[in-house]
Amino acid sequence: MDRHRRRQRRMDRRELMDHQQPHQQPKPFVRNAASKKQVDTAEIKERSARERELNEMRAVLATPEGRRFLWRLLGRCKTFSSIYESSARIHYNSGQQDIGFQLLQEIDAADPEMFFKMRNENLNK
Repeated sequence: MDRHRRRQRRMDRRELMDHQQPHQQPKPFVRNAASKKQVDTAEIKERSARERELNEMRAVLATPEGRRFLWRLLGRCKTFSSIYESSARIHYNSGQQDIGFQLLQEIDAADPEMFFKMRNENLNK
């Protein structure tokens, strides 16, 4: 009985840890890279996953609220400002700015014209 409880606790902890790791690597699409069929199927899945991501970004960019939110996020990430500080905080700021640049790349990939629309809407306030 005691052994069963310990095993159950370990399983519960593992499950909890799995849900707490947002940076988990996605499962590979291919088990055997030598199989042309698996590679072709994986390419199709990868393209459709990327297209879904871009469609999600387009949906956010389609609304004024979504554009305001993204603009605020870009500002908080110091995407358009200096990250310089004389302390080690510069490394933290650099990480924030990297996230802002990644977000900017996603916006550009989804719809390049929307960045300018978002910029004009928020600079005219």
